Amino acid sequence: MELEQPNYGRNLYSLGCGIASWLGIQTQCDSRIEIQGERLILLLMDGFGWNIMERALGEVKEATKIHGVFPSTTSTTLTTLFTAKTPSQHGVLGYNTFVKSLGGIVNSLRYNHPSESQRDSLSNGMPFEKAFPNSKGYLWQVNEGTAAVLPAGIENTEFTKVVQGKVQETKTYLNVWDAYESLRSIIEKKYKFIYVYIPDVDSLAHKYGPYADPTLASAREIFMKFYSLLKDVKEYTTLITADHGLVETRGLVELDKDEELLSMLELPPYGDSRAVFLRTRYDMKTYIHGKYNLKVFTKEELFQILGGKGDQSALPDYGAVPLDYTAYIFNFREKSNYARLKGHHGGLFKEEIEVPLVTING
Repeated sequence: MELEQPNYGRNLYSLGCGIASWLGIQTQCDSRIEIQGERLILLLMDGFGWNIMERALGEVKEATKIHGVFPSTTSTTLTTLFTAKTPSQHGVLGYNTFVKSLGGIVNSLRYNHPSESQRDSLSNGMPFEKAFPNSKGYLWQVNEGTAAVLPAGIENTEFTKVVQGKVQETKTYLNVWDAYESLRSIIEKKYKFIYVYIPDVDSLAHKYGPYADPTLASAREIFMKFYSLLKDVKEYTTLITADHGLVETRGLVELDKDEELLSMLELPPYGDSRAVFLRTRYDMKTYIHGKYNLKVFTKEELFQILGGKGDQSALPDYGAVPLDYTAYIFNFREKSNYARLKGHHGGLFKEEIEVPLVTING
């Protein structure tokens, strides 16, 4: 299968750069997507990749195809979108990532050790923004006129507070219908910038697969409900996009059971189920070539795929990406549901990296 490397000239990095510029924030961006209008709504449907949009809705005339980033996963993408920095700059590299100052692997969204269930358990020892010093979002530089509509429970997490940044008002919701009503009430207050995050498509695509009926039905109904609302809100330009797509996996490798591989690594593998990062003194290109159907990138090659900016010394020695529809997981917990998931992402297949950018009233 052919891999598709992110085009940083037109992807979610350049969208983040465009939003920052529209808000009047100065950045060191190499590219940006220009944004028109006096007011802006950014609606991010988690997991609503181009592949799912096309299967669920057919042609959407306002949609253009852009790229996400690598790893094609929520924590890395949101950090890119709200910092206007490439993954190589901000350092949030996957669902689980290595943080030297904390001495190990960290779940970046939950800001805990991957074996823990308590969210933000590391914050007592070190604040998120010190562990990830390049992750502070540009909304911190906007004093007023911003709002967010978020699922209840994530509004005060370390990740949200640092990466998304400060907004004037946050409305939380219980389900997607509550999100719709929350957005309607926020629009009436005429904020300059409104961010809306909807996780449902991603959750269902993980559980049932990206092309299963529950996934496609939710993608269709959620998109059309918000599209119909936002089409009539002429005073706002609306951008609907996604952080990544998903693939339907056809195989699973549990790397925690590969004792030979683990004996060669300085740390357990980290990253994502389709973006495996390795720290080792051994030649992984040669070793993995004869064992797994993975494309292995050196640190120097990985640096370019991650955006080619910043300090590459913090990067892993190797990155490995599946060349088929296999997921590669490391079970940090004895009882994990990860292996039961039917949809995965993080890699460089077009299904994972291609996302829509739907512009309404722009």
